[in-house]
Amino acid sequence: MVIPRAVLPAVFILVWPSGLASSACYELLLAAAFRSQVDVSPEETPEIRQVQPDQAGPGEELTVGIDGRNFSEGAYVSFSSPWVRVLSTRRVSATRLEAQLAVNPKAKAGAVSLFISNPASTVAEVPFTILAKTTPTSAPAPPPAETQTSKTGTPEVSSVEPPRVVPGSQVTLRIKGKNFARGVKVAFSNPGIRVLETAAPKTTELKARLMVADDAPIGRTNLFVVNPDDSEVEVPFEVADKNPATSQASPKKSSASKSTALPPLRFEVLNLGEAVAVLQDPSKAKGTLAFEGGKLKYEEGNKEIFSAKPDEIKEIDVNTVLGVNTGTFHVILNSGKMFNFIAASLRFSESQSMVESLRRACH
Repeated sequence: MVIPRAVLPAVFILVWPSGLASSACYELLLAAAFRSQVDVSPEETPEIRQVQPDQAGPGEELTVGIDGRNFSEGAYVSFSSPWVRVLSTRRVSATRLEAQLAVNPKAKAGAVSLFISNPASTVAEVPFTILAKTTPTSAPAPPPAETQTSKTGTPEVSSVEPPRVVPGSQVTLRIKGKNFARGVKVAFSNPGIRVLETAAPKTTELKARLMVADDAPIGRTNLFVVNPDDSEVEVPFEVADKNPATSQASPKKSSASKSTALPPLRFEVLNLGEAVAVLQDPSKAKGTLAFEGGKLKYEEGNKEIFSAKPDEIKEIDVNTVLGVNTGTFHVILNSGKMFNFIAASLRFSESQSMVESLRRACH
């Protein structure tokens, strides 16, 4: 480790008179003194001097180096275009970040914005360019349309059979549409539905074997078909009541008791707190956000972080930066406390579905 000269005299003054002959203690104090020179407050606004490279082409995966100043712990990179996905952000120092990017193969050429933000700061912005896709003059003729779209096209769904399931059942769904690539996956926003197996014998047909938990929440949910390139389609689905006649015959309840009677909702989330850096290490803050017993609760391990009735909640909504959905969401209580979360899977669509489900439960 190279220690700035300005730091060394102060360290020697601390170490030598005290008689600390241990090299381990000496190195520890040196490291602490060095860190104190580079710590940056999460409220500092980042400054960007250079982005290298500052352009990329469709289908390209690359690492971008960003030089500047005021990059604090938890600084992260994002883009104004959904075609550019940030796989990871690494803080090398207070003056340098490295971001691994993936550009969608179908990205359109043009200028976009690269954003950098510290956990509690305003956003710094610089231009970034998506290059036009080039085709070699000697390239062979493209394959038939269906073969090409099955690799990179966005999946489309025309029908789902059956369109609903009941708690405690095992069902095989037959999904028809097009552009189902090899390795395609099926997912649900309802935490009570587990996908045991997925098979795509054709690019137009998909089969998914499901297990529905006995306590799966009743009502409308979302079904997602996701290709390996992360292109996806969302279609409505439903978990039906086993005994609808009983629920229809039951008398109407007051708004106060309505929330108590709702089926429980439980989601695995990451508590972002004030450090978006947990996105780089999801094991740090995994917990459960649940609506049950008429209250919205968040727990980490065996510890309850907060519990609130619907009338104690001011807002549940997604987080945006300059109008761009960050894939995270927040819960604001009437007391003024704010909690930031993201789906434990780190999928933007699941965070959006959680917001919609929790809003319905709390109103």
